[in-house]
Amino acid sequence: MNSRERIQAALKFAKPDKVPIFDIVSGDLMPLPLIHSKNWKPGWNEGEEVLFPHVRGAYNWDRPDWAKEKPEYQGNNWRKIQHEEIDEFGCIWNMKGNDQDMGHPGRPSLPNWEDFEDYIAMYKPDASEESRYKPALQLRNMMDKDRYFTLLFNCFGPSQVVAAMRGFNTYLIDHRRYPDELKRAFQVVADYHVDLMRYSKKYGIKADGIWLVDDLGEQKGPFFSARTFEKFYEDSYRTIIDGAHDLGLDVHLHCCGKIDPLLEPLIKWGLDAIELDSPRMSGYNDLKPYRGKIFFWACVNIQSIYTQGTPEEVEREVWHMIRNLGTPNGGFGAYFYSTPRDIRAPRKNIRAFRQGLKRFGTYEEIPDHWWNAPISEEWEDNKVPPLPS
Repeated sequence: MNSRERIQAALKFAKPDKVPIFDIVSGDLMPLPLIHSKNWKPGWNEGEEVLFPHVRGAYNWDRPDWAKEKPEYQGNNWRKIQHEEIDEFGCIWNMKGNDQDMGHPGRPSLPNWEDFEDYIAMYKPDASEESRYKPALQLRNMMDKDRYFTLLFNCFGPSQVVAAMRGFNTYLIDHRRYPDELKRAFQVVADYHVDLMRYSKKYGIKADGIWLVDDLGEQKGPFFSARTFEKFYEDSYRTIIDGAHDLGLDVHLHCCGKIDPLLEPLIKWGLDAIELDSPRMSGYNDLKPYRGKIFFWACVNIQSIYTQGTPEEVEREVWHMIRNLGTPNGGFGAYFYSTPRDIRAPRKNIRAFRQGLKRFGTYEEIPDHWWNAPISEEWEDNKVPPLPS
């Protein structure tokens, strides 16, 4: 199978030859990043003084006057000092300086719901701007045509965007105090995602799926109950998922946290795949009911084994992921954390992840009895059980 056939077979539980891999260097899946509009002018609006553009990597910034005045702002010097940044949705980010990570959501950019109309008029991004799509189109045309391509949006999903607008604690309270306003804001974000998909197709980007990023949980569980999730998020999530499917695109969702209680509604709404950086946070036993019902992308658990385990443990864990998240007919894909330096993953463990896939990732080479071998009733995050006999 080529990469596209392999992922499509794994998504449909149609017996792929191997476990598909999401590794930007050499994997089966290639994300196509959509970027900011060339017409975006961060720092220019009233109230945006000393707000820098929230962009990773090189960026040719059309600077407002305040950014031209001080020597410490010249070139990329401003990235080296503690500062605030603003993204296209008007959300504000705290940056420590001298770091390469994406920062953290800062002070609320929409503290009052009565300002929502004016806020969205100023900050809802324009999906029609063709400049957003040129790098993705160039990358698509450069790459092997048999790879599986996903659109990677330049913003997060409904929950994360609106939480950043409102401030996280206020956003949680909004579920009780301002339900209508909250759902309205979710819908604005969802509609923008669909617009990005449509314009991607219009401008000639041939993709197979979308890669949606929306964290919905913390260490012990989701931010809200499954009942609340269905009540508040069904419309916006169905808008994105149905919009993608109408365009022939699969939907892959990255989601941090212990979010297994939310999988049932997500599956019901048509989600094709979920990606977990730390699958043991949800737990193999709690994910078991959804095995065979949704495709799991997963990394070797980044909170313990990938970062703190031995290479031998990492290699063995690859089998336990295949066994506990996938089936003999597919349903599992290996995800290599895209910025391993951020989590200090040892290179030897990254190599061990790849070695584990070579050893266990070809389906016809997996002994049949391994699929029925007893599995642990309890899992300790930092311990990896032995292989089946």
